[in-house]
Amino acid sequence: MAKNINKIKLIWRGKAIFLPEFLRVLGGRGSSGIRQYLRLLSVTTENERLVEHERKAIVQLFIPPIPSRPFSRYLRSYIDSLIFREQNLHLGTILMAVTDKCPYNCWYCSAGNTPSGEPSVQNIEKTLQVLKSWGTSIVGFTGGEPLLRDDIDGIIRRHQDDFTFVVFSSGHGLDTDRAQRLKEHGLFCIAISLDDHRATRHDDARGRRGAFDISLRAIENAKKAGLYTIIQSVISNELLEDGQIWEFFDLVKATGADELLLLEPLGTGNLLHGNGHKFLTPRDLEKLKWFHEASLDHPTLPKITSFADFEDRTRFGCGAGIQHAYIDVNCNLWPCNFVPVSIGNVISESQTVEKRLREYFGQPCSECILKANRKEMQKLSTHGIPVPFSRAERLLRTRVNTSNRGSPPAFYAAFDGNNGQPCK
Repeated sequence: MAKNINKIKLIWRGKAIFLPEFLRVLGGRGSSGIRQYLRLLSVTTENERLVEHERKAIVQLFIPPIPSRPFSRYLRSYIDSLIFREQNLHLGTILMAVTDKCPYNCWYCSAGNTPSGEPSVQNIEKTLQVLKSWGTSIVGFTGGEPLLRDDIDGIIRRHQDDFTFVVFSSGHGLDTDRAQRLKEHGLFCIAISLDDHRATRHDDARGRRGAFDISLRAIENAKKAGLYTIIQSVISNELLEDGQIWEFFDLVKATGADELLLLEPLGTGNLLHGNGHKFLTPRDLEKLKWFHEASLDHPTLPKITSFADFEDRTRFGCGAGIQHAYIDVNCNLWPCNFVPVSIGNVISESQTVEKRLREYFGQPCSECILKANRKEMQKLSTHGIPVPFSRAERLLRTRVNTSNRGSPPAFYAAFDGNNGQPCK
């Protein structure tokens, strides 16, 4: 399990990055800029348990390890946007589907009903070049099951200096040799699915007997290889209602995993046209936020990252299209892997995609676009997903036109709205 550290240790680890940026801000914005720079560091790290893995400081999954070239790019992008007020495109994290194949059939799978196939190595390479030009710092390979492809190892090796790579996996196929090879090729982090501490419950959720044991072995293999190991869990309302989640936390801690990522079932993929009875209630989401906060200094809990906390309006808000995005197997970019709308093809129309991102997602937003527009999204999806931009444009335009209502997420409000008007 990763070792806890304080902010002083984190700053010390990243001094070769933090100090030059301090001097750049001082020269360009003076003392007022320095105040904002220090505020940026403070609000980014507050409400997070800081840890260290192999002499690199970790804030949480969606911030590159410190120090690293991707973190340097990540930090500069936010400084340019929030302090120097440049209208730069910042998509810090991109999830990329590298295959639709998967040995499981999860009831909540966000990739359900999405396009089939897989991108060629050549198209993945072309996509990474576009992402590099956009300033992306984290690339997550997902699917389907990305470990079904052996060729992603070489892709990671060739681009390990430019991106922090994360593999989002069920654990299927992660034997000791594959875990060690991924580590040697430059993979920093792997997120392995584990949804319950009871084998039958996990297997039922994954649609395959033996999935529980596969996940536990994969976590063990990832830890032995020295990978920063995250357990990703889609939390059911039954787990919360039964109070079993505390036993689940005990199992997570016993595995030695470095971080626990708490997710909720959302109305997309296999649940796009569901009736919503599987979704978490506002009270359930408050529990997930509480677990995140409780883990900051509670020694019996693992380090916890929760989207219910991270994307709440009291922190960063909805990150779709502004902090992160998703690229499907056909290289079409979606604002988020939960929002089945194609903004365009990254390879054949990258400039158009960039323009649309700036126009429709260039402002911080306090509310999840999927949750706020689920019924409309269901209607748009009747002819298949992803929904073409031409069919979704009216919805996206309406979202932009309501930007003068409400207040921006707290992170952006801390900089006096420098990154644009709020979106409700």
